[in-house]
Amino acid sequence: MAMQTTPISFTDAMADILRLPDETLAMSYIYLNKYKRFQNSSQSPDPLDPYTLSLATLSLASKSTESPRRLRELLLPAHRLLHCSPSPPSSDVALSASPPLNPLITQTPLTAPSAAYDALRATLVSAELLLLRVLGFELRVPLPLDFLDRYLSRALENVAEAGEDYDEWDREAREEYGIVGRMETGLARACRAKAVDACKNYRLANFFPARAIMAGCLHLILQQRQTRLLDDGSTSASNKNKARWLDDITSGKVDPEDFDEALEELRKL
Repeated sequence: MAMQTTPISFTDAMADILRLPDETLAMSYIYLNKYKRFQNSSQSPDPLDPYTLSLATLSLASKSTESPRRLRELLLPAHRLLHCSPSPPSSDVALSASPPLNPLITQTPLTAPSAAYDALRATLVSAELLLLRVLGFELRVPLPLDFLDRYLSRALENVAEAGEDYDEWDREAREEYGIVGRMETGLARACRAKAVDACKNYRLANFFPARAIMAGCLHLILQQRQTRLLDDGSTSASNKNKARWLDDITSGKVDPEDFDEALEELRKL
C-alpha cells in the first residue's frame, strides 16, 4: 500500500531535497505554528491548504536564514513529490485543491515555463504575502538552535578542560587527526534533531522562549544518555543542583518555570 504524504513529511522531504540547513527547517515550522495560532483566533476560513502553506513557510524561512531558494526550485520537485507518483494524490494535497489558489490537478510532471507553472507560482507568491502579513513582516525570530553551541560549550567545559583544547588546534591539524567541530558531535546532532522536532510542536513554538526550549533539549538528551555531564539533582530530593545547572548553562537567562514546563512538553514528543 502506498503511503500518503502528510504536510509534516512533505515539509521534511522538501527540506532534504533542497538541502536546507536545520535552521531553515526549524524556522519554517515556527512560521507554520504562528500562522496556525493566527488562524485559531480568526473567524474567517483558512485560505491556504496545508501543502501550499508548507511551501510558503519554507520559502520565507530560506530567505530569513540566508539560504534562499528560487520558487522554481521549490515548485518543480514539490509538484512531482505530490502528484507524479504511482498512487493518485489525496483530496487535500497542496497545489491542486480548489480554485483560485490551486487550479490544476495532474500527474504530468510540471515544467517551466508553462501555464501550469505560472498559475502555481502565482499561488505561492500569494501565499507568501499572506504569511508575511500574519507574521507582521517579522521574519527573524530567535530559534532554539541559535543557543546550542554556547550551551554545549558550557555543558562540556568542566570535563573537556581536563584533556585537549581542540578549538586551539589549527585547521590543518584538526583535519589530519579527524577532529570534528563541537556542532558535529553526536551530542550536538541529537540536540539539533530534538530542537527541530520542538519547533514542530504548536505549544513549544508559540508559548516558550527559544532559550528555554534549547536548554530543555540539551537536558533531555544528557538525561537519556545517562552521563555525568548532567549533574543537576535529577536523582536527588532537591532541585537545587538542577537550578544551578540551568543557571550555569544559560547564564541565568532562562526562567526555571519556563524550563520545567518546556521540559515536560519535550518529553511528550
